[in-house]
Amino acid sequence: MDIRGPRLRKPSDEALAFTSSMAWDARISRHVIRVNMAHMLALVKAREVDRKVGSKCIRFLMGASPAINPDAKAEDYHQQLEQEAVDALGVETAGFLNFGKSRNDQVATAIRMELRERALDLVGAVADLQRSLLGLVEKHGKALIPGYTHLQRAQPITLAHHFTAHFDALQRDAARLLQLYERLNLSPMGSAAMAGTSVNIDRGALAESLGFSGIVRNAMDAVSSRDVAVEALACATMTMLDASRLAEELILWSSAEFGFVDLADAYSASSSIMPQKKNAVFAELTRAKAGSVLGNFVAACAILKALPYSYNLDLQEVTPQLWQAMDDSIDSLRVLAGALSSTRFNIDALESRVSGDSSTAVGLANYLVREHRISFRQAHAVVGELARIAADSGEPLQSVASSRLPSVSAKLAGKRIAIDRDAASRILDARHFLEDIRTDGGSNPAYIANELRIRTSEFQSTREELVRRRSSLKASERKLLRASSGIAREVKTRIEG
Repeated sequence: MDIRGPRLRKPSDEALAFTSSMAWDARISRHVIRVNMAHMLALVKAREVDRKVGSKCIRFLMGASPAINPDAKAEDYHQQLEQEAVDALGVETAGFLNFGKSRNDQVATAIRMELRERALDLVGAVADLQRSLLGLVEKHGKALIPGYTHLQRAQPITLAHHFTAHFDALQRDAARLLQLYERLNLSPMGSAAMAGTSVNIDRGALAESLGFSGIVRNAMDAVSSRDVAVEALACATMTMLDASRLAEELILWSSAEFGFVDLADAYSASSSIMPQKKNAVFAELTRAKAGSVLGNFVAACAILKALPYSYNLDLQEVTPQLWQAMDDSIDSLRVLAGALSSTRFNIDALESRVSGDSSTAVGLANYLVREHRISFRQAHAVVGELARIAADSGEPLQSVASSRLPSVSAKLAGKRIAIDRDAASRILDARHFLEDIRTDGGSNPAYIANELRIRTSEFQSTREELVRRRSSLKASERKLLRASSGIAREVKTRIEG
């Protein structure tokens, strides 16, 4: 029996190929099998389906392959699976599989089941990158590097300060994904097509058997909403924006113009014509994939923006955007984590960039305010004029400050201030500048140990939450399989008896 029924004639091959979701259903096929198992168990428990019929269906499902059959001529895997069951068991038995459910609630449930795993995988990839950052903080954290605003040298900072900034952005990404998980982990099953069903199904128990923490209450909302997919895409986009900024820095820093890092050969590529080249291709591709993930997010929003309630096949076009974005995000972060942990830092080159430049000029301005009681705006003008003279003459700011401060301060602040060369050198020294920072969260090297403890604690908390949620999903799956095995054995016992 063709489960599509006699209402419509056989669709054309072109129309079937156009509407089919088989190309993407491999992502959810194993979940579809589990949904069918849980649903049949619920039907048997409610005595809506005879136990013998239910056990035969479950036994079939336990042996069903999640592989997509290219010769199935089906619209989707849901149809393929049911047709295979009907062919194997007969419609008198397998015909009960869809009793009280629709492809609408089934696909919405399967998508959530796959997406919650992928969301956790992305949290894990974020954690991998964070681990690499923490390793660099531990190893090279006290090294001084230039800090940039507008891609111009601004102030010296430590490498620890730089990489904990990246860590913190990623920590928020992980937190967003874990918050998403709470809204994602609700079951649409039992909503049927859109209005619920008269078949006696305990939605709460069915949700629990599939590892969900509750149900999507409104049946129409359950089958037709994809806001969790959009939220996941938004989370992936934000995560990739953060990853792309780090990738961009590695591209810049590995250039001869910067010379800050040397990327491992395993994460580089040569040129087909220029034998000397070593290109940061992994970082370039991460940067590009951030744009692709953003495109996936925009595409999903465009598909959903004007859909009337409830289910429309337009929703089918959201899921390819979702899976592609999650794949690209997870792969990018994992590769970036490996590349970063194997990158060699040229500490001498980093520290030489902050030696003798003008990036500590605000330290001199603060000194003038504290020690000579002129306003900061006056001190800013004085030091700005000294920095201009240094830039025009090519002299170090320390030399200009010791020789020209009296005349410049008299002109711009109305007060003649003098400073000797040794004092100017000490005030403008990069390490002294950092050690003088007093605010919490600043780049004082004395703060590194405590900042590292805080980030390590946050990292461990994220990892523990990740393990807890993955363990919960595995436990629910084992419980469902045990229940299914129990009822499936009844068929074998009857047959052998």
